[in-house]
Amino acid sequence: MSSIDLIRMGIKNLWRRKLRTFLTVLGVIIGTSSIVVMLSLGFGMQEAFKGQLARMGSLNTINIYKSYGGYGEMPSDRNNRDVKLDDQAVLNFKNIPHVTAVTPIIETYGIIKSGRYTSHTSIKGIDPEAMEHFDFKIGEGRLLQAGDNLNFVFGGGMKYNFYDEKAMSRGRYEEPDIDLMNDRMTLTFDMDTGRRPTMPGESMERPKYKDYNIKTVGVLEEGNWETDYGIYAPIDTVKKIIEEKEKAEGSTQGQNKRGKQEYERIMVRVEDIKYVGQIQEKIKNDGFEAYSLNDMLDEMNKMTGIIQAVLGGIGAVSLLVAAIGITNTMVMSIYERTKEIGIMKVIGASLKDIKKLFLFESAMIGLLGGIAGIIFSYLLSFLVNKFSPAFGDFMGVGGEAKISIIPIWLIFASLGFSALIGIISGYYPAKRAMNLSALEAIRTE
Repeated sequence: MSSIDLIRMGIKNLWRRKLRTFLTVLGVIIGTSSIVVMLSLGFGMQEAFKGQLARMGSLNTINIYKSYGGYGEMPSDRNNRDVKLDDQAVLNFKNIPHVTAVTPIIETYGIIKSGRYTSHTSIKGIDPEAMEHFDFKIGEGRLLQAGDNLNFVFGGGMKYNFYDEKAMSRGRYEEPDIDLMNDRMTLTFDMDTGRRPTMPGESMERPKYKDYNIKTVGVLEEGNWETDYGIYAPIDTVKKIIEEKEKAEGSTQGQNKRGKQEYERIMVRVEDIKYVGQIQEKIKNDGFEAYSLNDMLDEMNKMTGIIQAVLGGIGAVSLLVAAIGITNTMVMSIYERTKEIGIMKVIGASLKDIKKLFLFESAMIGLLGGIAGIIFSYLLSFLVNKFSPAFGDFMGVGGEAKISIIPIWLIFASLGFSALIGIISGYYPAKRAMNLSALEAIRTE
């Protein structure tokens, strides 16, 4: 028999028992859609976690700190960890393969004044030439450039960080009316302006801090937790400001000569997320503490993997029931078509042709169920995403987040898997049909 004859005969046999075929296909539809929808919820949860982490910072950035050892380390380990976050370390990190940018970070805290508004904020020094490589997305103006001095870039949420001191002293809060780009800004470290001594013997003499008239050259996009509430300036500018601040306080603690100091942390930008793990491990082996958001992402992926396995297992039970249904349908078909099988053998059909016929019929049931199951899965996914915005808020990624995500590869995998289930389910009935005696089959009414 030709392949076309086998296909035509198989389709005819399935159509002849339309109701039974439909009910069997329906079982496959339920099983396939159960697995797809369950897995899609896991993928949606994974993307939600990833989006949430992206709001906290870049997944391609490694933050490096000096290691201070721990209780579980041997003395030899502590000696090996006597490393410094200095300019030499910056140079070493730049020479690591797949590293695209490195910048040291120094940080201090001060007060920004603009008219009657005040903001207590962190001031971070960064390499202007490396800033563009670290996902600092500008909302207005520009990023820092080489040659900037008292030019600053403000975080996107800094406009909410200002308050009216007089209004607050009267117990009243007023929404700040401030233009970060155009209003005049002054940086100071004097937190006691206008305050009188309150303790007996307290001196009126206070450090005479220098005030800095700063210029805002850019405001970052709002929505990044790491950059929203802080301001950025060239690292040399912040070094100079810190030195002058400590000179006013009569202290040089924590600072060495300019250019010789150790940094609080160093940021390393990796060209692709797939290299982050190995570079982070190399930096740790050199004696530093290295942290990236991929640490949290790995833990979240493990958790979502377990959830997906549980959800997929629940869906697989439905597909197992469908497989039993296919087997049952094909076995019943053999009993009903015993005489037909006998005639096929008598007129010259080979055992291989009979096996192909029954495997084709079972595979068609699985494939049709898979196609319809995919369509039904897309419908369910659409409804879930449309009518469950509250879940996105619960995940912390906004109501527009997709709860159910069906990747393209899952569609083809589901179709192939459902067809394979059909073939496996039809294998026993096909073997049974092959083993029927032709003479016995013809005599059977």
